Amino acid sequence: MPNFTYTARDERGQSQSGMITADNATQVMQQLRAEGKYPVAIERSDAVTQAPVESRVGGGMKVSRAEVIQFSTQLSIMIETGVTLSEALECIASQSINPRMRDLVKDLADQVQGGTDFSAALAKHPRIFPRLYVSLIRASEKSGMMSKLLNRATVYLRDEQEILRKVRGALTYPGIMLGFAITTTIFLLIFVLPRFTSIYANKGAALPAPTQILMSASKFVTEQYIGIIATLLITTIGAWFYFRTAQGKRVWDFISLNIPLVGPVLMKLHLARGMRMIGTMSAAGVSLVDCVDTAHGLCGNTRFRDLWIDVSRKLQTGKQMSDALMDSRLVPRSVAQMIHSGEKSGKLSHVLEAISGFSETELKEKISDLTRYIEPAMILIMGLIIGGVALALMLPIFTISKVVAH
Repeated sequence: MPNFTYTARDERGQSQSGMITADNATQVMQQLRAEGKYPVAIERSDAVTQAPVESRVGGGMKVSRAEVIQFSTQLSIMIETGVTLSEALECIASQSINPRMRDLVKDLADQVQGGTDFSAALAKHPRIFPRLYVSLIRASEKSGMMSKLLNRATVYLRDEQEILRKVRGALTYPGIMLGFAITTTIFLLIFVLPRFTSIYANKGAALPAPTQILMSASKFVTEQYIGIIATLLITTIGAWFYFRTAQGKRVWDFISLNIPLVGPVLMKLHLARGMRMIGTMSAAGVSLVDCVDTAHGLCGNTRFRDLWIDVSRKLQTGKQMSDALMDSRLVPRSVAQMIHSGEKSGKLSHVLEAISGFSETELKEKISDLTRYIEPAMILIMGLIIGGVALALMLPIFTISKVVAH
């Protein structure tokens, strides 16, 4: 049997090297994991390496975030109780009800048993496992803290899912109400107002100005509906393509952050997610530059991505993280000051996690305020639209009655 040299980390993160005689790298991997070690590198002593196991599941595969959280929770508990990684993956795969999730976990188990690092296997599924998740697992392979960092990754995914659910919920209600208001207005202009137009025309009465404006709008909509639909369709398609460009994305991100009520919520969302990423990875022993680069890669808003680029650039030139944050309008002065204090005390990761928790609490409060303010505002808008149309239709009745009386 051939000899294999290996480099691995024990549970305390200490690096160990040695040689094992086995049939293949899979057996070496299994033996090391049975001893509670996390392999970093495995090579045949005669320099002949075994080809890595290719993923049998496409990288475009998608499973729900809830299933990923459940998978991470199970895996963390099993590893903490002493089960080896490959055994834990096989057990989770056998118990999975969802066929896609079962195939995914089975594929991860096959790759790990074939000598592929767990983080490398996860990285082949970017639509399922975020970069932060993969980075934490990679850090755990180097430090030997697999269970602890899996817990951190699970908490991050759970918090992110809850915050995004609250944001979507806060924005969905006003969107539905606005759509209902627009649909009601169009229905009145097309189907209701033309009937009143013929009635008032036969009476020969002078119509009030609000009624004349409403009738003109109804006539324009009914006569030019093809042009209106075409214009809206072309405008929508053009806007969709424009906002997908780099310049358009920057314009949209700027607009979204400056929308009244909604903008502060989105700003808190991006800030909380960035701080959570950096704080979680920094506490796991990842270098601060890598933490900031990961936050940049996962941020969807170009304004905040520019911020993290500036932070990374200044860190690489020897400056502190707070130097870049102090000059940014996206970060409150108090937050930048707390980060500066954390850098001076050497407890930056702790301060970042505390800031992310505080920012997420503020975000939830802003979402609650947004929901509380938007509901009466949308009711008021609906009342003004429908009430205004009804009033414009009723005003001519008084005029007609005066004409008949005389």
